[in-house]
Amino acid sequence: MVRTRQPELTRAALLQAARQVVREQGAALSLDAVARAAGVSKGGLLHHFPSRDALLQALALALVEQFREELEAAYARECEAHGAHPGAWLRAYIALTFCEGEEDTALHRALVPLAGQPALLEALAQAQVFLLERAEADGVPAGAAHAVRLACDGFWLAELTGQPRLSAAQTQTLREALTAWTR
Repeated sequence: MVRTRQPELTRAALLQAARQVVREQGAALSLDAVARAAGVSKGGLLHHFPSRDALLQALALALVEQFREELEAAYARECEAHGAHPGAWLRAYIALTFCEGEEDTALHRALVPLAGQPALLEALAQAQVFLLERAEADGVPAGAAHAVRLACDGFWLAELTGQPRLSAAQTQTLREALTAWTR
């Protein structure tokens, strides 16, 4: 890693290194491994993230922000293709839920053991309040909007927690039903 006096770039590089290490080692990563992957000293890592928990929390929050950006891009594509009609945001949410992304699935699966950390869960809940707000503002009745979002979340979490997988036909049927609720 190139030395820089731009802390935002250094933090981003450290988080990218942490992503890679978590994919390889799981959430039990060592700070030494992250520092080595980023090409910085452990002290340099600790300057930006004072503990392993702080690093993992920042990584989890970065994943939420990445999802938010991907969701906004999917929403823009939905609006461009079909107009900004009621349910467009939820259809973008559905599209992201059912896209295949093995790279991040492995990363998310590695972070599942962190679910028992109350401080992290609180930070994640606060970072994701926008999901409630956007779902309710999408022009679909609130009950249906929340049902669609929570069904998507359940589908995604089932993948991460080892629940029985739906077949391709079952997955397609679910996706079609959820999409119908947004129209």
